[in-house]
Amino acid sequence: MLALLFFLSANLHLCCRAAVDGEWTQTRYSLADARRGELAAYAAAEEICPRAARMPKVEQRLTLSFRPPDGGSADLSARILARVRGVSQLCAVSAEGRYFGTVADADRLEEKLRAALYTSMPAGAAHARYADDVEITPVYGRSGSAMSPADMAMVVTQLVSAVFTDREGNRIMG
Repeated sequence: MLALLFFLSANLHLCCRAAVDGEWTQTRYSLADARRGELAAYAAAEEICPRAARMPKVEQRLTLSFRPPDGGSADLSARILARVRGVSQLCAVSAEGRYFGTVADADRLEEKLRAALYTSMPAGAAHARYADDVEITPVYGRSGSAMSPADMAMVVTQLVSAVFTDREGNRIMG
Protein backbone atom coordinates (compact mmCIF):
# COMPACT_ATOMS: atom_id res chain seq x y z
CA MET A 1 0.00 0.00 0.00
CA LEU A 2 2.84 2.37 0.89
CA ALA A 3 4.58 1.58 -2.41
CA LEU A 4 1.38 2.45 -4.28
CA LEU A 5 1.16 5.82 -2.50
CA PHE A 6 4.80 6.59 -3.35
CA PHE A 7 4.19 5.59 -6.97
CA LEU A 8 1.12 7.83 -7.23
CA SER A 9 2.76 10.80 -5.56
CA ALA A 10 5.85 10.49 -7.76
CA ASN A 11 3.79 10.41 -10.96
CA LEU A 12 1.12 12.99 -10.19
CA HIS A 13 1.59 16.53 -11.43
CA LEU A 14 -0.10 19.59 -10.00
CA CYS A 15 -1.33 21.51 -13.03
CA CYS A 16 -3.85 24.15 -13.81
CA ARG A 17 -6.19 24.69 -16.71
CA ALA A 18 -7.02 28.21 -17.78
CA ALA A 19 -10.09 29.79 -19.32
CA VAL A 20 -9.92 33.07 -21.19
CA ASP A 21 -13.31 34.81 -21.26
CA GLY A 22 -14.94 31.52 -20.25
CA GLU A 23 -13.30 29.47 -23.02
CA TRP A 24 -11.60 26.43 -21.50
CA THR A 25 -9.10 24.23 -23.34
CA GLN A 26 -7.60 20.87 -22.45
CA THR A 27 -4.11 22.40 -22.16
CA ARG A 28 -2.45 21.90 -18.78
CA TYR A 29 0.00 24.49 -17.47
CA SER A 30 2.38 24.37 -14.56
CA LEU A 31 1.40 26.89 -11.89
CA ALA A 32 4.51 28.95 -12.60
CA ASP A 33 3.91 28.99 -16.37
CA ALA A 34 0.28 29.98 -15.91
CA ARG A 35 1.26 32.88 -13.67
CA ARG A 36 4.12 33.95 -15.98
CA GLY A 37 1.87 33.78 -19.05
CA GLU A 38 -0.84 35.88 -17.43
CA LEU A 39 1.62 38.51 -16.16
CA ALA A 40 3.40 38.71 -19.52
CA ALA A 41 0.10 39.24 -21.35
CA TYR A 42 -0.94 41.97 -18.93
CA ALA A 43 2.43 43.72 -19.25
CA ALA A 44 2.38 43.50 -23.07
CA ALA A 45 -1.19 44.78 -23.31
CA GLU A 46 -0.40 47.70 -21.01
CA GLU A 47 2.68 48.59 -23.05
CA ILE A 48 0.81 48.38 -26.36
CA CYS A 49 -2.34 50.20 -25.20
CA PRO A 50 -1.40 52.25 -22.13
CA ARG A 51 -4.37 52.84 -19.81
CA ALA A 52 -6.73 51.57 -22.52
CA ALA A 53 -6.14 47.81 -22.37
CA ARG A 54 -9.27 45.96 -21.30
CA MET A 55 -8.10 42.56 -20.25
CA PRO A 56 -10.24 39.44 -20.67
CA LYS A 57 -11.31 37.47 -17.63
CA VAL A 58 -8.84 34.67 -16.89
CA GLU A 59 -9.84 31.78 -14.62
CA GLN A 60 -7.65 28.95 -13.39
CA ARG A 61 -8.55 25.53 -12.03
CA LEU A 62 -6.04 23.32 -10.29
CA THR A 63 -5.92 19.67 -11.34
CA LEU A 64 -3.86 16.58 -10.61
CA SER A 65 -2.70 14.73 -13.67
CA PHE A 66 -0.57 11.70 -14.47
CA ARG A 67 0.66 13.59 -17.53
CA PRO A 68 3.02 16.55 -17.15
CA PRO A 69 1.92 20.05 -18.17
CA ASP A 70 1.74 20.44 -21.94
CA GLY A 71 1.35 24.20 -22.31
CA GLY A 72 3.80 27.01 -21.78
CA SER A 73 3.57 30.60 -20.67
CA ALA A 74 3.84 31.85 -24.28
CA ASP A 75 0.78 29.78 -25.26
CA LEU A 76 -1.32 31.27 -22.49
CA SER A 77 -0.08 34.80 -23.21
CA ALA A 78 -1.07 34.40 -26.85
CA ARG A 79 -4.55 33.20 -25.89
CA ILE A 80 -5.01 36.18 -23.58
CA LEU A 81 -3.60 38.78 -26.00
CA ALA A 82 -5.85 37.46 -28.77
CA ARG A 83 -8.81 38.66 -26.68
CA VAL A 84 -7.52 42.15 -25.85
CA ARG A 85 -9.28 44.85 -27.88
CA GLY A 86 -6.78 47.10 -29.59
CA VAL A 87 -4.00 44.48 -29.70
CA SER A 88 -3.24 42.49 -32.86
CA GLN A 89 -0.66 39.96 -33.88
CA LEU A 90 1.60 41.66 -36.42
CA CYS A 91 4.93 40.90 -38.06
CA ALA A 92 8.03 43.02 -37.50
CA VAL A 93 10.19 43.47 -40.60
CA SER A 94 13.94 43.98 -40.41
CA ALA A 95 17.18 43.28 -42.27
CA GLU A 96 20.72 43.28 -40.89
CA GLY A 97 19.59 44.82 -37.62
CA ARG A 98 17.61 47.63 -39.27
CA TYR A 99 13.97 47.72 -38.19
CA PHE A 100 11.52 48.87 -40.88
CA GLY A 101 8.14 48.57 -39.14
CA THR A 102 5.26 46.08 -38.93
CA VAL A 103 2.76 44.53 -41.32
CA ALA A 104 -0.38 42.57 -40.59
CA ASP A 105 -0.07 40.14 -43.52
CA ALA A 106 3.36 38.51 -43.80
CA ASP A 107 2.36 36.26 -46.71
CA ARG A 108 1.24 39.23 -48.78
CA LEU A 109 4.48 41.07 -47.95
CA GLU A 110 6.55 38.09 -49.10
CA GLU A 111 4.58 38.03 -52.37
CA LYS A 112 5.24 41.74 -52.89
CA LEU A 113 8.96 41.34 -52.11
CA ARG A 114 9.30 38.43 -54.57
CA ALA A 115 7.39 40.36 -57.23
CA ALA A 116 9.65 43.40 -56.74
CA LEU A 117 12.74 41.23 -57.19
CA TYR A 118 11.58 39.43 -60.29
CA THR A 119 10.18 42.48 -62.05
CA SER A 120 13.52 44.25 -61.64
CA MET A 121 15.67 41.34 -62.92
CA PRO A 122 18.07 42.40 -65.67
CA ALA A 123 18.34 40.46 -68.92
CA GLY A 124 20.37 37.28 -68.51
CA ALA A 125 19.63 36.89 -64.82
CA ALA A 126 18.27 33.52 -63.71
CA HIS A 127 18.08 34.03 -59.95
CA ALA A 128 17.35 36.95 -57.65
CA ARG A 129 17.61 37.48 -53.89
CA TYR A 130 18.07 40.29 -51.42
CA ALA A 131 21.65 40.96 -50.32
CA ASP A 132 20.56 40.86 -46.66
CA ASP A 133 18.07 38.39 -45.21
CA VAL A 134 14.73 40.10 -44.70
CA GLU A 135 13.45 38.88 -41.34
CA ILE A 136 9.74 38.72 -40.61
CA THR A 137 9.09 38.08 -36.91
CA PRO A 138 5.70 37.66 -35.20
CA VAL A 139 5.02 40.39 -32.61
CA TYR A 140 2.05 41.99 -30.92
CA GLY A 141 1.21 45.60 -31.56
CA ARG A 142 -1.54 48.17 -31.60
CA SER A 143 -4.34 47.32 -34.02
CA GLY A 144 -4.26 49.53 -37.09
CA SER A 145 -0.61 50.55 -36.65
CA ALA A 146 0.85 48.29 -39.33
CA MET A 147 2.01 49.43 -42.75
CA SER A 148 0.42 47.95 -45.84
CA PRO A 149 2.43 45.12 -47.46
CA ALA A 150 2.85 47.22 -50.62
CA ASP A 151 4.28 50.19 -48.68
CA MET A 152 6.58 47.92 -46.65
CA ALA A 153 7.81 46.20 -49.82
CA MET A 154 8.65 49.62 -51.26
CA VAL A 155 10.65 50.54 -48.13
CA VAL A 156 12.53 47.23 -48.13
CA THR A 157 13.38 47.34 -51.84
CA GLN A 158 14.74 50.89 -51.46
CA LEU A 159 16.92 50.03 -48.45
CA VAL A 160 18.03 46.45 -49.14
CA SER A 161 19.93 45.84 -52.36
CA ALA A 162 19.11 42.98 -54.70
CA VAL A 163 21.59 40.40 -55.98
CA PHE A 164 21.07 38.87 -59.43
CA THR A 165 22.96 35.85 -60.79
CA ASP A 166 23.01 34.01 -64.10
CA ARG A 167 22.62 30.24 -64.54
CA GLU A 168 26.30 29.65 -63.70
CA GLY A 169 26.09 31.68 -60.48
CA ASN A 170 27.93 34.73 -61.81
CA ARG A 171 26.75 38.01 -60.34
CA ILE A 172 24.96 40.39 -62.71
CA MET A 173 24.67 44.08 -61.95
CA GLY A 174 21.05 45.27 -61.94
